[in-house]
Amino acid sequence: MFERFTDRARRVLVVAQDEARNLSHGFIEPEHLLLGLLQGDGLAAMALGELGVSVEAVRDKVAGRLASGETHTRASKVPFSPGAKKALEMSLREALTLGHNYIGTEHLALGVLRVASDGGLIPELLGVDADEVRARVLEIMPKGTASASRQSPAAVDALQRARQLAGSGPMTTGHVLLALLADGACQATMALSALGATTESLRAQLGRIPIAGTSDAPPRPRSVEIKLGQLTTTIDDPDLAAALGSLTAAELATALREAFSTAPEPEAPEGPDETGTSSDSG
Repeated sequence: MFERFTDRARRVLVVAQDEARNLSHGFIEPEHLLLGLLQGDGLAAMALGELGVSVEAVRDKVAGRLASGETHTRASKVPFSPGAKKALEMSLREALTLGHNYIGTEHLALGVLRVASDGGLIPELLGVDADEVRARVLEIMPKGTASASRQSPAAVDALQRARQLAGSGPMTTGHVLLALLADGACQATMALSALGATTESLRAQLGRIPIAGTSDAPPRPRSVEIKLGQLTTTIDDPDLAAALGSLTAAELATALREAFSTAPEPEAPEGPDETGTSSDSG
């Protein structure tokens, strides 16, 4: 089964073993797997972080919940407990159910949730409900892939890493290239390295190429809707729509305020002067 684990999922197991050893626990338990997931950089860590779960708080609770033991603390490897083995088995089932031929941190998290949710362990350790964690993991899991099982583990990891690099902005091919170079063992990185590309040189070159004018640029909107209170106005001018569409809501509000505040007041029409005669001498 371990051959199906992605590199990130395998690192979770290593960290879980280190956590068990450092806490003087005789076995790797589902709690240690949670600690490993929190310290990873995969989808599971992203989901837990967005729910406000911190590794320090969970570690303190795990330390107080599990009794220390001396049996395996000095061994090179700490064995998995029956509960942890069950979580690993469930992670494989979760992956197969989703049609994936690999086990990533997201599947490992779903497996731990399956095992730990019955006894109320998840709310106790994480402060959130197991269903809430599961829903968040599934929500940010890559979608729209006709068959994720057709992707290699390196490709899956690269796409996840690219999304993290993009942050709140759109993910571009530049992010994908940088994500690929982060994995020194994948096929693409070996080819790019043979051509002399490095992460630093690629990042510098990408910085010289603006997205505008490339196929990574978002399509120009042909129209844009602006809502002011209960009134919605549609701008059909493509150039104006593109300009307005690039503004945030706050920037648009500022622009409208400035436009209305600087508008000249209409001039008063000429009328009779104080004597009742017209000011027009003609």
